[in-house]
Amino acid sequence: MTEVLGYLRRSLTAKILVAFAAVVLIGIGGVAILANASTTAEFESFLSAGQPAFNQRLANLAGTTYQETGSWNAVSQALAALGRLDRRRVLVVNPAGVIVVDTAGTLVGRPATSLPLEGGIPVQVKGEIVGTLYPVPLALPGRNLPDRERPSPFFGVPRPFGGSPDVILSRAESAFLARVDQSLLIAAVVATVLALLVGGFLARRIIHPLRRLTEGARRIAEGHFDERIPVTGEDEVGQLAHAFNQMAESLQRTELARRQLVADVAHELRTPLTVIGGTVQAMRDGILAVDDQNLAAIDEEVVALTRLVSDLRDLSLGDVGQLPLQRGPVDLKRLIETVAASFATQASARGLSLSVEGTASLPILNGDEARLRQCIANLLTNALRHTPAGGQITIRARAQTDLVEIQVVDTGEGIAPEHLPRVFERFYRADPSRARRSGGTGLGLAIVQQIVRAHDGEIFATSKGLGHGATFTIRLPVAVSAKPASVLTRVSS
Repeated sequence: MTEVLGYLRRSLTAKILVAFAAVVLIGIGGVAILANASTTAEFESFLSAGQPAFNQRLANLAGTTYQETGSWNAVSQALAALGRLDRRRVLVVNPAGVIVVDTAGTLVGRPATSLPLEGGIPVQVKGEIVGTLYPVPLALPGRNLPDRERPSPFFGVPRPFGGSPDVILSRAESAFLARVDQSLLIAAVVATVLALLVGGFLARRIIHPLRRLTEGARRIAEGHFDERIPVTGEDEVGQLAHAFNQMAESLQRTELARRQLVADVAHELRTPLTVIGGTVQAMRDGILAVDDQNLAAIDEEVVALTRLVSDLRDLSLGDVGQLPLQRGPVDLKRLIETVAASFATQASARGLSLSVEGTASLPILNGDEARLRQCIANLLTNALRHTPAGGQITIRARAQTDLVEIQVVDTGEGIAPEHLPRVFERFYRADPSRARRSGGTGLGLAIVQQIVRAHDGEIFATSKGLGHGATFTIRLPVAVSAKPASVLTRVSS
């Protein structure tokens, strides 16, 4: 018994079948009881409606028999032979008040005054009343009859749901109702069995995909992120399988990104650490002199490592929604012009033209000025890196009804269409063979995306193809609500 209860607690199939069986039994049982009660009531109502005519028929038979035979004993036999008297009796009382007919054979010759008789029907012979006929129950009220005269509680025929005690039924009538009860019982049992079979089939149809989902979840927990569940329908279970597959794909992409991130970080750290280690070892071996030039090379690699660690920290904070923002009024016009001025020397040294357009009517934003400055600086750094000498870099800005749009446009190498969707991924370079010094760490654009999203904005890149330059567009809402310094807004790369 304990094992059965444990199985019921563990098995969803068993729970569904038990619930289904309970509903079926309650439903079919209720229908059977109502059908039995309704059938019995209608049948007894039918009999009750025909009872007066039947009683009159008894009186007519008694009068005819008495006229032909002149014997009340013959009348008793004729009445008993008529049927439907197995659970009732008929009394005939003569004008003197003496019982002359009793189909039960026990009260003949006794006075009728001690009996609660009513509703009598006159028995006439040639227009003369020779007696009064009384249909009465087999056991008369107020009399102590012998046990042999007492009817069976069920009148010899089982009646599962009973009937009205005010209607006296014959054995044949009771047997008819018993057969109706038996038919209802058989129908209920057959319907229950069929319903349980159908319920078991449906339960298996429901549980089977859930079991596959359970097995798929177990495999994903073991690290098999390529696990997928076949989607066999569009119902709720099918939608669950589809959502499961989407989750698995997301986990797989996340795992691949994590592995790629570890590999990229290791690669980015290896170069400066190798340079630092090699330079220090060469100094210790006396190959290189300990002078300002060699120390400056080490310091340059340390700065690169520091910048890389700082960038990774910003990205990790953005991933968990905790990128710190120090919000306040930001004068975009001054910010853009200041950043452009700081890059003017670099642009000139590379033979590039750097210009600013459309900053005259920019509104004041509520944002983190340092972070927004970092965004524009990273975009300019990217443009300088990928624009050859003689090219043009333009910072354009314009205010719209509910947002500010800032664009960094260059006439450089451009971006191939297949690379556009991935330019904001970490450590991503369109040319994998590009050296770190020319291609950067691959984190600048990812950081820009994190900062823009933390300001409830969006950023995207467009390009007409290789050799046609690229445009990076930032859109920031004008009415940015004030938030605490440590922003908890969810951002993702």
